Amino acid sequence: MLSKMIDRVTAQHVRDTAQLSLAEWRVLTHVEMIGKCSAAEVASVAYSDRAEVSRALGSLEQRGFVQREANPRNRKSSLVSLTAEGKAVHAAIRGERGKFYEQWLTDLSDGERVELNTALEKVTRRLIESAPHLFDP
Repeated sequence: MLSKMIDRVTAQHVRDTAQLSLAEWRVLTHVEMIGKCSAAEVASVAYSDRAEVSRALGSLEQRGFVQREANPRNRKSSLVSLTAEGKAVHAAIRGERGKFYEQWLTDLSDGERVELNTALEKVTRRLIESAPHLFDP
């Protein structure tokens, strides 16, 4: 439930700030994080559908936020990277997102934040162990 609530707030924020969909924001963020990469790599890291990633990349490219170039390792795919405008949009949204997270955690002490992070890491590990075939190593 918390994840869905965060998605709803995030979707509204990126729509209001940069007229991006949640899928476009996630793809933009993963390309920023990974660097020059293929759509398949983004889909794998983001645990997303390749078609959704491809549509988001097409939209981001039309808006000048990402650029494509030939993939020397695979002629059937291209590599994408953020443009200067894409980096600026990402940085602006990311800065605001950090403020949201800090606000959401304001009632937690430093110790509670550590405990929350530790507990979430344990749940994540157990989830991956329960269905390893769904997650890349």
